[in-house]
Amino acid sequence: MMTAFLMTSWLCLPLAPLNPIEEDTLASISLHFTVGVTNPNGIVTAEPLVSAKYEMLVLHPLMVRGTVDFKYGRVTSHLYPNGHLYSMLFGVDAIYYRGTDHLTGYIGLGPVLALHHFKMFDETADSSFATERITAIDMQERFGYRLTLGLRYRTSYSLEIAVVELYPDFKKIGIGIDGSEIRSYQTIRTSSFQITFGYLFEI
Repeated sequence: MMTAFLMTSWLCLPLAPLNPIEEDTLASISLHFTVGVTNPNGIVTAEPLVSAKYEMLVLHPLMVRGTVDFKYGRVTSHLYPNGHLYSMLFGVDAIYYRGTDHLTGYIGLGPVLALHHFKMFDETADSSFATERITAIDMQERFGYRLTLGLRYRTSYSLEIAVVELYPDFKKIGIGIDGSEIRSYQTIRTSSFQITFGYLFEI
């Protein structure tokens, strides 16, 4: 009796269409643009985020999409070199969705490749050279993964929450006592929790 009641209640929700194939709300191909923010993680400050996504319906209820994300933040932890951090993330997500033309929910998972450009603050550059004879610091590219939870309203508006796990390395280049070049690496956690709002264009 309780099982029947729960199933009936679930089927009455907007995410459980009576005929999922006919009420499939995703277009075959779409462009999805989003803006949002990532949370500060104690190492990197909150970052504004702009994304472009190319979505393609494979087979109901599965979709794949390619993404490009741009974000900017600052490294402010006393454990790492401080400076401006510019990031570009390329990703591919496999997404499972369920919904109606009113409301669609989905979950996605996929790998990301993060490309970083790090620019030290002037005071950081001065102190790094004075204490460690460091002349340049950059951040290496790194693979990670992203888990996405999303809602889509009236097929065009989206709200997404995502967790991105990344552990790139600082690459430090310095001058040794004998004048030779010295390189060292330090792992940093740039993982983030992000929330974005978007709009879709059907192609």
